[in-house]
Amino acid sequence: MEKLNLGRLFLNGFRWMDASFVELLTERGWREVPKSHSLVFPHLLEGGTRPAEIARRAGVSRQAIHQVLRDLRGKGLVEIKPDPTHRRAKLVFLTALGRSFDEAVEEAASRMEGELAERIGATTVSSLRTALESEWGPPMKRGGDSD
Repeated sequence: MEKLNLGRLFLNGFRWMDASFVELLTERGWREVPKSHSLVFPHLLEGGTRPAEIARRAGVSRQAIHQVLRDLRGKGLVEIKPDPTHRRAKLVFLTALGRSFDEAVEEAASRMEGELAERIGATTVSSLRTALESEWGPPMKRGGDSD
């Protein structure tokens, strides 16, 4: 059997997770949820989050986040309010519908992790989680140096 490189293995795992998310969210009535939404939801805090902070955490431009936020706002999943601590800043909050979606995502993630444990073993899933939670440092740069 050919040994696949680690990047291909990550991509295969991502595809399995992504397809499973789509199926489980559709099962819960959430259809047509763009993948770009995953740029925002993991970074929303209970007391609101500034779009610039979402962009920083997601590793994308502010413009990209604002585009996703417009879509999420149009779907009624988030609301954007003035930041009471800074007159020019805005804060992003989940709406009740957004919290319902977030709960569906959490339930799907839990189900997928359980299914994966049944398929490849709980110890393997635990080891995978440990490896992915580890600090990997900054990405490598040209020439193989990561400084």
